[in-house]
Amino acid sequence: MTTHPETADIFLVRHAPVVKKPGHVPPSDPPIIDQPYALETITSMLPSDAEWHVSPLHRTRQTAALLMPHLDPAAIHEDSRLAEMEFGAWADRPVSDVWNEIKDGPLHNWSFVTADTTPPDGGSFIDLVTQVRGWMDDLAASFTPTPRIVVTHGGVIRAAISVALAAQPEHAVGIPVPHFGVARLCLMDPARATAAGGNWLFAGLFAGLHAGLSDPLAVPDQSGA
Repeated sequence: MTTHPETADIFLVRHAPVVKKPGHVPPSDPPIIDQPYALETITSMLPSDAEWHVSPLHRTRQTAALLMPHLDPAAIHEDSRLAEMEFGAWADRPVSDVWNEIKDGPLHNWSFVTADTTPPDGGSFIDLVTQVRGWMDDLAASFTPTPRIVVTHGGVIRAAISVALAAQPEHAVGIPVPHFGVARLCLMDPARATAAGGNWLFAGLFAGLHAGLSDPLAVPDQSGA
């Protein structure tokens, strides 16, 4: 894969499916399901000379090890701003119980929650967008053309797409991002970018191993994080 000196490719990869109780919101940091995965199509998309980044949650490091088994763990950059939205008191609870608590409030056409819904002791998608924007702003401020592979979470990928497209969080919270889904963003060197279009480009979303919705908070009957 070739690089352009004025742009950097950022590949955001959602982690593998996680261990959880059926029909429940996942616990705060569950491990991935230990099973064989056919990852050749995904790994063929990823540049061999990229920097690797993960969130502090263990499932992202486990997924990075699946995608690049010989990667030195010490070479992986960890950033707390790549962590998933905090589900707070909802973690490990039946989705049906959570739905009963929120169903009489504001509802979203395409998501289990609205962008400003805040779980008790947790955070909202709007909070997550602010968190991810800070990480993206830092990438832009210290621009290099080095490609990055970022193993992270469905919410973080939605938030990054929201920032790249300058879209309102309400328009991004329901974007389906399956496990092993890959979103490609392009960052233009801010010193070279003009005002028109901004310096971020959303370049596509690959569906990963499974097409369709697979997120715990995407629709009321989904519960995998």
